[in-house]
Amino acid sequence: MQIPALEWEEEVYPPYANGPGYVISSEIAEYIVSEFDNQALRLFKMEDVSMGMWVQKFNKTRQLVEYSHDVKFFQAGCFDGYYTAHYQSPQHIICLWRKPQSGSAQCCNAR
Repeated sequence: MQIPALEWEEEVYPPYANGPGYVISSEIAEYIVSEFDNQALRLFKMEDVSMGMWVQKFNKTRQLVEYSHDVKFFQAGCFDGYYTAHYQSPQHIICLWRKPQSGSAQCCNAR
């Protein structure tokens, strides 16, 4: 995505997790909520870059976050054993959310 210089002045984005979802620690989540409540976080129109900025800020005050990549963070649909699945309908998202809670991370055929 091409972003105008007025919206992003830096030469590069911070490291960020690209894809349909994130798995973060409760410590990171609590930090983000606290900083957001204090209006201390910058928002950007690409949520994955925003998350990267927030984690970068977290890294300056806490233990360094390590990014992990796994094929189970799937970006082209869904496959059994998923952690996340991209491009899903609202019905699929509800179905996918219920599957691991019942003990199996299997894709849904709901439309």
